[in-house]
Amino acid sequence: MSAQGDTRGGVVRRERPGKVAIMRAAVTVMGEDGYEGASMRDMAARAGVSVAALYYHFPSKHDLLREFLDEAYDVLIARLERRLADADPAPFPQLDEVVSTLIASYLHDDFAQMAANVALRDHSRLDAPERALIGTKRERLLEITESVMDAGVAAGEFAVGDTREAARVVVTLCSSLVEPFPSMGRSLAEVIVLYQGFARAIARTATVAKRAPETTPTRNSHEISSAERASP
Repeated sequence: MSAQGDTRGGVVRRERPGKVAIMRAAVTVMGEDGYEGASMRDMAARAGVSVAALYYHFPSKHDLLREFLDEAYDVLIARLERRLADADPAPFPQLDEVVSTLIASYLHDDFAQMAANVALRDHSRLDAPERALIGTKRERLLEITESVMDAGVAAGEFAVGDTREAARVVVTLCSSLVEPFPSMGRSLAEVIVLYQGFARAIARTATVAKRAPETTPTRNSHEISSAERASP
């Protein structure tokens, strides 16, 4: 939101907040107060508009959340596809770019962290058809990451067998940083490098290509063999 240089009559007229600025303010209130605690009146006040103006753009808080999630995932997918296209095509640089883009998108400033928290926390509040739509976009992020894993395996540089689940781990690792990042005591650049290393380790880890049929467990999950402890 900025003042425009319209000085007719000696008065500088301030431009009214647009829809994007109103959404940004509303998402900030959701991030601070939670979805249930955020009122349309508080959102309008934060945006500097009347409640009627807020309702003009967004008929309900639910509609605002749906539109925010829809646009947020579209922006993230487009950014990731663009940066992968511009990056070194070798498998490890591609994987590094996935991690860097996802983490930077979630954490690059205070608003990004708050918006990411709202997106990850509140998407389940949507109705089933709307959740399904957002689900397809979340699935697209997974597919992009999986394609990077597949290319690395095809090139003989990645050892992972189940590229789908390896991709899921990487995407989940990146999103898991939203809450703890402020208390980690590391810069954004340091965190990105750290998690790129984790992703590379995942890509180098040999796994079974297909899930084995479900069987009755023969041991407790905490019983790990010496061979497993020695594996990377």
